[in-house]
Amino acid sequence: MILKGAAGSAVLKGVALLFGVLATAFLGRVLMPTQYGYYAFASTVVTLLALPVQCGLPQLMTREIAKYQLEERWGHIRGLLLRANQLVVVLGFIMVTGLALALPVLKEHVLAVDRPTFIWAIVLLPLIALNRVRGGALIGLRKVVLGMLPDNGIRAVLFMAFIALWYWLWPFNSAVAMALQVAATAIAFLSGAVLLMRHLPRPVHTSAAAFETRSWVTAIVPLTLTDALLIVNLQADLLVLGLFRDAADVGIYRAAVLVASQVTIGLTVANEVLAPHIARLHQAGDRAGLQSLVRQAQGWLALSGLVLAGICILADREILTFVFGSAYAGGAAALAILAAGQFITVMAGTNSVLLNMSGNERDVLRVFAVSAIANLAANFALVPTFGLLGAAAATTACQLITNGLLLHYVHRRLGLKILRLL
Repeated sequence: MILKGAAGSAVLKGVALLFGVLATAFLGRVLMPTQYGYYAFASTVVTLLALPVQCGLPQLMTREIAKYQLEERWGHIRGLLLRANQLVVVLGFIMVTGLALALPVLKEHVLAVDRPTFIWAIVLLPLIALNRVRGGALIGLRKVVLGMLPDNGIRAVLFMAFIALWYWLWPFNSAVAMALQVAATAIAFLSGAVLLMRHLPRPVHTSAAAFETRSWVTAIVPLTLTDALLIVNLQADLLVLGLFRDAADVGIYRAAVLVASQVTIGLTVANEVLAPHIARLHQAGDRAGLQSLVRQAQGWLALSGLVLAGICILADREILTFVFGSAYAGGAAALAILAAGQFITVMAGTNSVLLNMSGNERDVLRVFAVSAIANLAANFALVPTFGLLGAAAATTACQLITNGLLLHYVHRRLGLKILRLL
């Protein structure tokens, strides 16, 4: 079952990677660094602000639904789905309204903000949150491939098709690209909603909704903060770069970030596939099974990370020039630094998922809080003077701190020494 899920997830991640690279390369070449920078900065802001809207619900749903299914508490699955959607709709409305009111101020003070592009990005925000919540529910039901299909398959393919077709027929800019992203994401969400309804266990449809609202709220507070801090760690460099540098620098750096992020593709697949199994093994008290599961995953993660990071470091300039064009070659050194940081993350393994799925999310929260503060401070200190290289160096240093602390807590709480499992 795990190998089947991993294979399916790997295929979907491969599809998402292929079409993501094609779409990114297409946008980078067609829009050029400035227009692409507008698109990249708007995407960064919306990705960051989608976290308070989804408020830790994807992880909560994966963990709790896996537990409720094991215990055959069907009414609680129905109740959790209902509460989750209600909360996302309300928070999404609040966030969209706030962003719309703040847009004139952002346009006046931030060089990387383009008004039409940002308006479409605001529309995208609630769709991102709803999509992730739906995916968390399906993964909790151990439908990992189906949980990943809408975002990694349908959305990725549709977005590439939409931007290619529009560019062929009509004028194209960053705002159009963001509008087409909204269209692709909306279709993906509707597809995912249909899949979830079809694959819910039959008793869920017939059971009365049962609620553990207080318990859920208590759980999502640290998960929400953890998610927010994680995104700050992932996006702080782009965010700070957009505040101090022009859109062209943001576009070049975003290209380097997207290439470097492929180093962790194996870890991303492992996190999504293993999460429900970790939750079930921990709930059953099977520590030996948990250790065996992690050991099997870690060897493959190390190999994939080494190969991908090596390619990025040794052929940094060539990759950026081939994929995006010569205008992006200035991001080569940043790409090499970022790839090294991503390799550190891969070697540390599924540490945050192990802690979250075993009920130790507060430890993850502590680690991400320390790292987010350090990350922002380092970026604000280095970016104004060193630009792209400062952003890359600050981010990589903080990845080392984050993963070292997470490994400490995994050993302390679960008795696992990830690096010794290789």
